[in-house]
Amino acid sequence: MTLSGVLAISVIGKVRNRESFNAFAEAITELQAASARWSRPVAAASIAAEIGVLTLVLWPASATVGLTAAVLLFAAFAIVLARAVRRGSTAGCHCFGPTNTPVAWRHVIRSAFLAGAAAGALPGAISLPTVSPAILEPSQFLVAVAIAVFVATALVRLDDLTWLIRGVPHAR
Repeated sequence: MTLSGVLAISVIGKVRNRESFNAFAEAITELQAASARWSRPVAAASIAAEIGVLTLVLWPASATVGLTAAVLLFAAFAIVLARAVRRGSTAGCHCFGPTNTPVAWRHVIRSAFLAGAAAGALPGAISLPTVSPAILEPSQFLVAVAIAVFVATALVRLDDLTWLIRGVPHAR
């Protein structure tokens, strides 16, 4: 549920309007993930991959494939962001929509955490492929949703939380 929530917010942030998509495509060039010529197709492919992973993770029958794809997707994001941070890039990652906050190690760690979370869920999806949230009691389901919303919100609002806790400036 957490991965699905993060991916849904990410997709919405990137496609909510033309400026959001354009900013994401520009960030791909600035982060040196692709050349300016390929930034828009890479941005579209990235969003399509997020939608695909989100869809696959939601259904028990495809959860194993979805979680495997999530590991690869978030690992790729972590690698691109780590390279940008090491270069001293001042570009924003635009992970959840337009931002002027430069990429930082916390963004790399967030992507690595999400890859790890997907990898951690894989054994359960492999050993119990037909288990779904539908088997939970209503109270268990509500607790699971509450935890997923809390964790997803913390991950999505990481820059705000970092500012709140440490006073690290960001440009939102």
